[in-house]
Amino acid sequence: MKKHLIGMAVLAASASVTCAHAQSSVTIYGSMDAGLAYVSDVGGSSVTRLDQGTMQPDRIGFRGSEDLGGGMKAFFQLEAGFATDTGSQVNAGRLFNRYATVGLSGSLGSVTVGNMPDIVFDYAGKLSNGFQLTNFYLFHPGNLDTLANTYQFNNAVRYTSPTVKGLTFSAMAGMGEQAESSSRNRNLSAGANYANGPLRMALAYSRQNDRAAGYSGAFLSTLNLGNAATVFDSLTTWAGGVGYIVGDWRLNALYTQSEVEMPAAAGFKQRNGDLGAAWRYAPQLTLNLGYSHSRVEDARYNQFSIGNVYAFSKRTEFYVVAAYQKAGGSASLAFQNYTGASSDDKQVVTTIGLHHLF
Repeated sequence: MKKHLIGMAVLAASASVTCAHAQSSVTIYGSMDAGLAYVSDVGGSSVTRLDQGTMQPDRIGFRGSEDLGGGMKAFFQLEAGFATDTGSQVNAGRLFNRYATVGLSGSLGSVTVGNMPDIVFDYAGKLSNGFQLTNFYLFHPGNLDTLANTYQFNNAVRYTSPTVKGLTFSAMAGMGEQAESSSRNRNLSAGANYANGPLRMALAYSRQNDRAAGYSGAFLSTLNLGNAATVFDSLTTWAGGVGYIVGDWRLNALYTQSEVEMPAAAGFKQRNGDLGAAWRYAPQLTLNLGYSHSRVEDARYNQFSIGNVYAFSKRTEFYVVAAYQKAGGSASLAFQNYTGASSDDKQVVTTIGLHHLF
């Protein structure tokens, strides 16, 4: 009798495990993009090179969920950035530098913990020219507003509300984990996103304490701001944008403002505005047009872009893009994202390439 009961228990456990597996899913996904690029002026000379991640960042990821019953799910995401042109990691010290998260979702919303981008990127960034027009060069000089998703929040906790009539709210905090100061290395972000039919709107806020200047440092070194700090005391960003689809046109407008506080030097602000349009003029062809204006104190940058995308399929695209920037005011050097500083106030970059999703 005991053997019979034990056998029944084993069968029940096996059935339970099988059921749980049937209600679980794991997806492997990614993006690879490489193109031949020409930059008119980098430090006084033109450059021809193979660029990666122009239309979308090169990455590989794992995403999964499990139905726990009662409307509750567990989920995870792991995502690593890499460079198609060299095969190297984007960040040698972090394998899953883009996402490493686990969480729970239910009728009251979701809670996510781990390493992830801030809400400025997640909500407002998707209305930027860099994202909507699928061109990495169009993110703003220095990427101070983090729209290019190069600065994730570590040790973060995020809450996202249920979506009600297209409206969603989110808030998150990245713990600094410093015993001597609760504010040191701490990151905060919040925002709201509205998506209903052809209309999308977003408003988002982010504050990062003691953030490394990183890529921004190369841009700031071209300006006379009184201090070439490698670490900011704080970086605060506000962003708001709107997108609308009408017929074969997708239109977007975005404004961001980033304020930097630096050690032993006066702070400064960067203001950016985007206007973009994507016209699908044939089933497989899309024309992208964009204009951006960036201002850092008295330094000004005007950027114009054009691109054409041919879709072989839903996953494979051939593209040709070009971007031109003109610096003005106190800015004597043009500096487009990912290209490096020009030797004068003008810079052109053109790329022809292939993008594949999997």
